[in-house]
Amino acid sequence: MKIGIVTYWKSSCNYGEQLQNYALQEYLKKIGHDAFLIRYDYDNDRISRTPYKKIMKLLDPSQTTSYLKSVIYGKRLVRDGKIHPRRFQEFRERYLSMSRLYTSLGDLQNDPPEADMYITGSDQVWNTFEGGLAEMRNRLRVFFLDFGRKDVLRVSYAASWGRSELPEEEKSLIIPLLSAFNAVSVREKNGIDICRELGRKDATLALDPVLLHDAGTYRKLFTEAKNNGSERKYLFFYYMNNDGPYNRKSVFDWAEVHGLDVVYVTDDWRDDYKRSFPDVGQWLELIDGAECVLTNSYHCSLFCLIFGKRFGVIRRFGKYSGMNTRMDSVFEVFGIEPRYVNDKDFDVLNRQVDRTNKEGLYSMMTPDEVIKIALDNYGKKTDN
Repeated sequence: MKIGIVTYWKSSCNYGEQLQNYALQEYLKKIGHDAFLIRYDYDNDRISRTPYKKIMKLLDPSQTTSYLKSVIYGKRLVRDGKIHPRRFQEFRERYLSMSRLYTSLGDLQNDPPEADMYITGSDQVWNTFEGGLAEMRNRLRVFFLDFGRKDVLRVSYAASWGRSELPEEEKSLIIPLLSAFNAVSVREKNGIDICRELGRKDATLALDPVLLHDAGTYRKLFTEAKNNGSERKYLFFYYMNNDGPYNRKSVFDWAEVHGLDVVYVTDDWRDDYKRSFPDVGQWLELIDGAECVLTNSYHCSLFCLIFGKRFGVIRRFGKYSGMNTRMDSVFEVFGIEPRYVNDKDFDVLNRQVDRTNKEGLYSMMTPDEVIKIALDNYGKKTDN
C-alpha cells in the first residue's frame, strides 16, 4: 500500500520530531508498505493577521514583549544553525522517502499526492500552539487530511492534541473532518477523551512511533565521536525552549557534586552555559552513554526508556503546560512512578526506572493494527 504521511518535519533542532518521522516510516516499510513523508510547508501557510489586529497586538505591552522575543529567538536559531549545523536535512535525505514540497493547503488540494492511504501523525499535529485557529486554520485542515480523493483511506496514528481542551470554534471545524477518518488513534489517554467529545468514540491509544523499535535499531544511527566530546562520566541535559522559571544552574551544581560533566543540548539562548550541537545520531548516542538524563522533552524521555537510562522530567510551564499530559500518559500507561523533578530536588536521578509493568505497552495499537481497523471500516462503508 502507498501511504503518505503528514506530520512535523522542518525543525533544525527538534530531534524527537526527526526520529518519530524515521521510526514510523521504517516500521511501515518493514511490514511491506511504500511510505513517504508529504512535505507540507506548514510554517509558510499561516493566515496573516489583518493590519488592525497586528497594530492592536503590538500596542499591548505583554504582546509586544512576546513578539520581540520570538523575533530574537528566530534570528538566534538561524545564526546557531549556520554556525553549528545539526545536519537534520542530511538525515532526512538519507533516511526518509519524501514528496515534493507542498506550499499550502490549496497546493495539496489542487495536486494531492497519490496514495492509497493518508496518515496524520505522530507528534502534536492537532495542536494549534500559540497561533490559535485564526492563524493556523490551513495547517489544522491539512493535519486533519482535508485534501485528496474521497476514496483514499484516512487514518491518524498516535496523533497528539498537546492540550487538554479545545475552543468551540476549533470543534466546529474539526468534527466534520474527523468524521471522515477510517481509523483514529492518539498518543495520550486524554486524547481519547477529546476524540470522544468530538464524536469518535472508536478512538484508540497507539504507541509513539519511536517505541516501535528496540535500542539496536537506533544504535545503527550512531555516528563518529563517542560521547560527542565528553571523556568523563556525564549527565545529559536536553532542554527544549520553555518560558518557565526553571533554574538551570541547579542542574550544573548537582552534576558537579556527583562528579559528572554536563553535556547540554538546547534550542534556547537564554543562558551562557556551554552547549553542544550534535546531529541526530550523536544525540541518540549521548542519551545511550549518559549516567543519567534530565529533560523536558517527551521523546528524549522515551529514548531513556528504550536505552534503560535513569532520567528526570522537568515540567513545562505557562502556555506549554498542556504538554505535560504527554508525560502523565507515559507514566500511567507504562506503570512508571512519575519522574518529575524541580530545581531543588533531583533524587529521582538516583533511582532506576521500574520497567517491569509491560501491560500498558502491550495494550497499545501499532500501525499495522490501526491500518487493519481502517481497512475493516472502509469495507463496511463500501458494503453499505
